[in-house]
Amino acid sequence: MEHVALYIDFENIAISAEEAYGRCDIERIVRVAESYGRCIVKHAYGDWTRFSRYRQELLEQSIDLTQLFRYGNYTKKNSADIVMAVDVIEAALTNPSLTTFVLVTGDSDFTAVARKLRGYGRRVVGIGLQDATSDLLVRGCDDFVIYDGLMELDERSNTFHLNEARQFVLSALQSLLHRHSANRVPLAELAAEIATRHPEMDFSRLGFSGLEYLLEAQKEVVLIAQPGEELLVGFRSTYVAHNEIDRTLQYRTAFSTAGYGLVDREKRQDVLQSLYLLLRAEPANYTLDGAIRKLKEQYDGANLLRSRDDIQEVAQLIKQAAVLAHQPESWELDTLTLLPELSQSAFVSHCESVYLAILIQRNLEIDEETLARLLYGRADAREEVKALRALVTDAQAEINGALPIGDGHKLPRHLAENQDVWVALQDLVNWRLEEKPCLAEASRLNSEGLEIRTADFEQARVHFLKAAKMMYLLLLDKQPGASLMDMEWYLASYCAATAGAHFARRNYQRAILYYQAFFAIVKETEPVWDRVRKLVPPMLSFYFTIAPNEYNDLLKVPPGRTHPASLCVILHHHRSSQVRRRWLELARQIVRINPALLRGIIQRLAFLEDEDQLPGAVETRTLLTRLLNGEDVTDELQEIGSDFDADRAADQTLVPEDSQ
Repeated sequence: MEHVALYIDFENIAISAEEAYGRCDIERIVRVAESYGRCIVKHAYGDWTRFSRYRQELLEQSIDLTQLFRYGNYTKKNSADIVMAVDVIEAALTNPSLTTFVLVTGDSDFTAVARKLRGYGRRVVGIGLQDATSDLLVRGCDDFVIYDGLMELDERSNTFHLNEARQFVLSALQSLLHRHSANRVPLAELAAEIATRHPEMDFSRLGFSGLEYLLEAQKEVVLIAQPGEELLVGFRSTYVAHNEIDRTLQYRTAFSTAGYGLVDREKRQDVLQSLYLLLRAEPANYTLDGAIRKLKEQYDGANLLRSRDDIQEVAQLIKQAAVLAHQPESWELDTLTLLPELSQSAFVSHCESVYLAILIQRNLEIDEETLARLLYGRADAREEVKALRALVTDAQAEINGALPIGDGHKLPRHLAENQDVWVALQDLVNWRLEEKPCLAEASRLNSEGLEIRTADFEQARVHFLKAAKMMYLLLLDKQPGASLMDMEWYLASYCAATAGAHFARRNYQRAILYYQAFFAIVKETEPVWDRVRKLVPPMLSFYFTIAPNEYNDLLKVPPGRTHPASLCVILHHHRSSQVRRRWLELARQIVRINPALLRGIIQRLAFLEDEDQLPGAVETRTLLTRLLNGEDVTDELQEIGSDFDADRAADQTLVPEDSQ
């Protein structure tokens, strides 16, 4: 097996990833490195006083951290580059078993390092962001993986966990068996069927080199025979009834698309019990993410094997369970407090009832025996399933009620009562759909829209609107598998593409309507949030950029690559009082529509203030905090002094020239 060394220029990759996606996904980077072989060296370089929020996650991935201290107010640009370059070359010279080097950076300074490694006969793989990576570095590597593509993969399709992939494979095998009298299917035919049904399935991401190896790991389920040279696949005679495959697959798919992976009963209930004890002991002290981190620390301290993924999958059941005294406005910012009289067993049951609610929301038939096997690992747990079903509340099971709009149309209450969404709802209702509504076709249209949206807003918006209309009609018809979350996802994507189309045509008044409709749909407490959260920062940045654009005063920074918090600093101190007032009015509308978004910007400004000492961050954070609290701050915009250097703040948000 190939031996791999992973080196991460953490400051370079983390800042760019946070600007684009809100957070740097370390696990995804490690997974790429491990796809090239056994990763025996892992190093990350940065100032861990600045990136302390990542330290635990890096340590969980067995990554050695190299501390680079800051001197003065700003990090010296080349400190990480020099130390990392020296370590890479030293490893290449002293460890001949290292055959592949993975360099996570976008800095052109590493081009010479890549060339030297290739001169030593080593394979060089780069990982970096599309808009923060030097072309020189890309050309200097044997392979280059665009980080953005890794993130977009999840956006275009569902993440295939091992159990889900297994069910898809078994379902495909079952569908092919009737063509073969011997109840055996050629492996090549099965592989072709899976590629047709699920072209996005990547067995390497599941830890297998190919389909054959995944099947070999399921020997209790499938049998592989080899007469001559052709591999054949079939079911063992002891396998469960085939109709259970489809039902189980249907349920797992519903859980996955709703954003809830299924963890086995023992781990799931253990994590829920630990979460209850933590929140009961320290009410109003932990956000959801903070509670997940604390639980991971507790398990690690007790030497109990619980992965962060498992803890997160289980803990987020709390999002739909009726267990909190106060429903948060933001899962990332608000602390959690349990209902005062809620017992531990009741907490666990309410959280597990979310699985039942998901199936009911999608109009799926509830097979108690199948669910008993799925949730509890035994068929005689039907009474437990019945008890969970009894706990499902109307708010969980229904689409929050339905209000009539227009000519016989009905829409979910939380959308129909929101005036900011109506511009999109009217488009949805009025669109004449020529195709027959179909779940698979709606999914295909959405995937195509996601593929082309940055290149062709007009065509993408049509795809998204068709997909939303199909899902809307399927919901009205109570079609099994139809999902309100998917309809909101398609509708939010339509608003984003339509806002972009109007922005490009400089029709800013129409663009504002669709930006605001997007912000009204994508509230963090709604299930759709996890589908579209990566779109929120650039949408906010382009929305705020309308302020100077309306006065033909183009900013120095590109909005698509500038975090909305940094953009707010620039606009707050803009030389034009008209632009400042217009920006403040746009921000005030965010407070009205979705205040959690402005709270996120304020939190980011605190980071820019404390860690980066960005000029103007303090004043901007203070102003937006007062705006969020309902104070009148319009007059203060006139008092901004001319001594503030807005160009200096703008320069600090630009990508360095060597990464252009």
